[in-house]
Amino acid sequence: MASSVTHTRFRPALRPWIAAVLVGLVGYCDFPLQWVVGSQLSPTRSYISELAVAGQPYYQIFRIGDLVAGIGLAILAGILVIWRPSAQMRLGSTALAVAAATSIVDALSPMSCAPSVDPRCWAADHAPLSTQLSQLHTVSGVVGFTAVLIAMAAYGAALCSQPGTRQLGLVGLICAAIGAVLGGIEIVTALADMEWTGLFERIHVALVGTFLLMLTFVVARTAEPTTRRSVVSSAPH
Repeated sequence: MASSVTHTRFRPALRPWIAAVLVGLVGYCDFPLQWVVGSQLSPTRSYISELAVAGQPYYQIFRIGDLVAGIGLAILAGILVIWRPSAQMRLGSTALAVAAATSIVDALSPMSCAPSVDPRCWAADHAPLSTQLSQLHTVSGVVGFTAVLIAMAAYGAALCSQPGTRQLGLVGLICAAIGAVLGGIEIVTALADMEWTGLFERIHVALVGTFLLMLTFVVARTAEPTTRRSVVSSAPH
């Protein structure tokens, strides 16, 4: 006779990690807190990193935010490599892990002054490139920016090649392209000492955070346990 057997198949249970990733993304995009803590820095002119300069209101919160962001991004990088193993996903996760490391470096080695409000600091910020690259925070910022762009592009390409995630993959590629444009604008406005450098940086960070948040939700949804029923035929007893 035929008997009906229920098989329960569990995909990787990543839920415990999702909370850590979400907290990390909050830390990554914590710049709106400047209005909560009463920062006097211009949101259109100042770098986000200036919020963590010693002497700024509640600067410790932003340093902790960088640290938490680094941990959250590192966890997300590991989750994504397990979720959809492929060469492109490994490239994306390697790049995201590098970005996570630079965020931790930013937390441990923050900017020493705020160039948007300190003339002496502004002069150092506009020193020759060789001088700027001798500062650990500047190097980590450049490396982190590049790594995030590579991660979004690699994830986007990987997701585009798989049914069910093609739209999200396209979003990733578009975000990477927009991020590259915004990065170029940030460099130009910073060198020209224009008013809008901080605004473009904040848009760029929000863009990255939004894509990674979307990616996290997709992982969380597909990590749910699934149940399927199958009929197994057996010989009469």
